[in-house]
Amino acid sequence: MKTTYTDLYVMPVKAARIEDYRRFAADSRKVWLAHGALSVTEYIADDAKPGVHTSFPQSVKLEADECVAVAVLTFASREDCARVKAAVFKDPMFANMGPDTIPVDGKRMFFGGFIPFVGEAAMPTPPPAIQPYLFFRGRCEEAIEFYKTALGAEVLMMLRFKDNPDKPGPDKVPAEFDDRIMHASLRIAGSEIMMSDGMKSGPLDFQCMSLSLTAPTEADADRLFNALAKGGTVQMPLGKAFFSPRFGAVADKFGVSWMIIVQPKA
Repeated sequence: MKTTYTDLYVMPVKAARIEDYRRFAADSRKVWLAHGALSVTEYIADDAKPGVHTSFPQSVKLEADECVAVAVLTFASREDCARVKAAVFKDPMFANMGPDTIPVDGKRMFFGGFIPFVGEAAMPTPPPAIQPYLFFRGRCEEAIEFYKTALGAEVLMMLRFKDNPDKPGPDKVPAEFDDRIMHASLRIAGSEIMMSDGMKSGPLDFQCMSLSLTAPTEADADRLFNALAKGGTVQMPLGKAFFSPRFGAVADKFGVSWMIIVQPKA
């Protein structure tokens, strides 16, 4: 029977470095997920008091200015866990990391792998067979920042050409491409969009495609539409349509066309 596999890490974190740890955890989470982990969740102790014989604080020899952090990573199987770990520790983020750059005391950290005993970790829904992939010809990082602000996009992964472990020679990828985005993945309204700078420069052209974005309410539709329209072009003003109480089309400042729609109530 196929089942999931979970790695559990318990570690002490200096209270003064909680924000450093938050940033580290957020960055490392992206790396784990990019290499195949099913889920990564980080916890900070809220009610984990010392016990008589043992406890979370005693298990890591917690000091007065520290708190306990717990990381829970889920994988498709024990074999997949081993494969993902091997890839993660070769990733540039981890390969160049030392004791001084990790905001936890690794000497007092403990961890272990677990199989389900009662119940089962939920397997994530696999990605759709077809996903949009946009090429921004040198403006990908700018586009990512724009969609984070305008649409609340979450960056799931971002790699530059210089991060490629199998980096081809300068005859294939010019040195000036090093800081360009080789691949990125964003989550917008629960859906994943992939993007890159690609291997070309020059004007952008998205004339033969459009992304449809469903808004939960008419107020949300207005907010999203207006955010995308800043610096862009309204193609169809937002308004009532026979199939939707709120529908409109707009090309953002990069030329990407968006259709904003509110689904009619059943």
